[in-house]
Amino acid sequence: MPTTDQEHDQDMSTTTPRAPTSGFTLLELLIVVAVIAVISSMAIPNMLASRVTANETVAVAALKSILAAQVQCQALCLVDVDGDGRGEALGLDELCGTHALRSGAPALSPSPLPQSLGLLNDIGHVAGRGYLLCLFLPDANGVGIPATPANASTVDADMAENYWSCVAWPQSFSVTGNETFWTSQSGEVRRTVGGRYDGRTLVPEAGAALGGTSANSLGG
Repeated sequence: MPTTDQEHDQDMSTTTPRAPTSGFTLLELLIVVAVIAVISSMAIPNMLASRVTANETVAVAALKSILAAQVQCQALCLVDVDGDGRGEALGLDELCGTHALRSGAPALSPSPLPQSLGLLNDIGHVAGRGYLLCLFLPDANGVGIPATPANASTVDADMAENYWSCVAWPQSFSVTGNETFWTSQSGEVRRTVGGRYDGRTLVPEAGAALGGTSANSLGG
């Protein structure tokens, strides 16, 4: 049955009006993106700098722990290859109990250092938080060689009673760290003399923090 004009007008008046579409304009979105970019440009460098500082703090703490463990083990004469009653310096894997002592004694248990510090790669480096570490022991000429099981027979027992060193350097220079740190039988932690050491690209030598001597010399 056809409706009258009056009924049609009545139906139109009862129809719910559609709400206007809301949202961001292109200009507003561009402004938001620009603000986020500005904030990120300020925040990210600060975050990276904080991470570098934290990594360097952890590296120094690790070297101090290694120094304390080395002093303790030498005082106890845990390694005395030449049998003269004077304790010799140990490698990282020996200090951490991940390998038997080069004197033939079994691995230390409990060990003075966590085993994570003794997980050496094939060239005697161990990866820490953003840093690599390497402990050096002297050969008969006082040249520092990485303390690995493969080098055990090359370590000079008399020299190892008096000399050793350990170096910590960034896995990626300026990304995971800036400074390279060094400790030894001297009992102190130093920054290295020059050099922007970087992962496996530029590796510090045993005497990296010693002035007036060959970079790979420990003494003698």
